[in-house]
Amino acid sequence: MFPSWGERPAIMGILNATPDSFAGDGLADDLDGLLARGREQHAEGAAVIDVGGESTRPGATPVSDDEELARVLPVVERLARTIDVPISIDTSKPAVAEAALRAGARIVNDVSGLRDPRLAETAARHGAWLVVMDNGWTRPKAVHDGIVETVCEELARARDVALRAGVARDRIVVDPGLGFGKTAEESLALLAATGEIRERLRPHLLLCGPSRKRFTGEVLGLAAGERLETTLGAVALAAFLGADAIRVHDVREGVRAAWLGAAAAKAAGRGPRLAYVGLGANVGDTRATLRRATDALSGIGRVWGVSGLWQTAPREVVDQPSFLNAAVAIELAEGRVGEMVARLKRIEDELGRGPGPRYGPRVIDLDLLMFDRGREERDGDVIVPHVRLVERRFALAPLAELAPDVVEPRTGQTIRELLARVADQHARRVEGPEWWTASS
Repeated sequence: MFPSWGERPAIMGILNATPDSFAGDGLADDLDGLLARGREQHAEGAAVIDVGGESTRPGATPVSDDEELARVLPVVERLARTIDVPISIDTSKPAVAEAALRAGARIVNDVSGLRDPRLAETAARHGAWLVVMDNGWTRPKAVHDGIVETVCEELARARDVALRAGVARDRIVVDPGLGFGKTAEESLALLAATGEIRERLRPHLLLCGPSRKRFTGEVLGLAAGERLETTLGAVALAAFLGADAIRVHDVREGVRAAWLGAAAAKAAGRGPRLAYVGLGANVGDTRATLRRATDALSGIGRVWGVSGLWQTAPREVVDQPSFLNAAVAIELAEGRVGEMVARLKRIEDELGRGPGPRYGPRVIDLDLLMFDRGREERDGDVIVPHVRLVERRFALAPLAELAPDVVEPRTGQTIRELLARVADQHARRVEGPEWWTASS
């Protein structure tokens, strides 16, 4: 899972091992200074440290692979060993990415728009996260249909390149590229469309990079070193609109601004919510079917958590094989619960579930159990939480791994408390949550 700090976006700290950063914060070859700043950013709340060795400002002098490696590799190696947050390598060179990933980096942050597909192949080979960005300087497509439409098309193109190279769908992050080959008006339009872009490119996470960019200070005539306050305004707005990660130079201040924006969004009832879906199967290769079902769920929302596998005795109709059950937490946009249930039914159909007796054997069974906000929602005949959740250990046991303290609204009890009430029903945990991604 990409680094997260609960209900606010992950803050990515910028660590420039360059002499010519546009922001004036490059530490060039000062290894001790770079390490100290990286540790400071970690202490200030950075969830990721992004190390870069080549300036991306307009007119910057390109550097060779060897020079870039000399700048970043000692920093990546030392920080990866001494702090407990992921290190990202900010590069568009496959050779630099390869060496940095071998040295302990876990994320490749590419600002070129994947102009060299080998970068995606490198990330795929290491199982790394890959950030793909729209870069208006390297993008061949002109803006005809509006900047938001153009950027979404370019990000979808880069995403497809990454997928073809073998990068896992849930390890691709998209970045609209604020300030990269865009006017101030275009960057502001993209910032305001953060929520729309995120929805259009689901289930990929969205990274926003407004820090000290020209568009944050152009109207006021502010130099790069004078753009802290306007940057923080952009950070708060991005967090309010649902950005998953925000890249900043000033970590402590960025963390606080992001918290405020995310808190305001929550108070306003905005933004995504977690839905807990129960999975069950007792026909065929049940483990493989549950994996396929979870993969299908990742296509309609970000998978935030997967429970272990539970072997459970059948209920109501007892003359059938035991079930294999699990629960999945997925992040969804606001929408009617009836639409969500319809999506689950379509996944069941795609996985081969056909008509059969009620409570009988199932190739796959998907139930919308409840939401993280712990309130009842109705949409026609659909009621959430599931009307029989409280009496079913096969649903409560895996759900308790993901949401033990969420309150079921009709009873006023937590999932943990409800599970204790059905302790007499047979349910045995047979595998941990690694079943979803581990090899069979």
